[in-house]
Amino acid sequence: MSIGIGMCCVDCQTYYATRKCGVYVLETYEDGRPYQVWRADLVECPDCGKQVVKGFAQQALSTQHESDFNDYLQLVEITINGCPRSLVTKGARPCITE
Repeated sequence: MSIGIGMCCVDCQTYYATRKCGVYVLETYEDGRPYQVWRADLVECPDCGKQVVKGFAQQALSTQHESDFNDYLQLVEITINGCPRSLVTKGARPCITE
């Protein structure tokens, strides 16, 4: 039995499916200013339509100080606002394994 792309929708109890490989993703600073452009994959739950961006490259395609940055900005399909946050900062308990 296959586990598909290795991600599943908890609500629908089914595997995500790839919607599009190689989408251009803009990462911004906390204040919304453009920071970096990445390539990643867009996956989607076939039942509820919830989408997730996964499989980011090891390195950004371009950063705001590089000469080609504005060219990559024209290709952006998805914007991710701010820096990664931990669930702990939102009041959730950290993962505990026994």
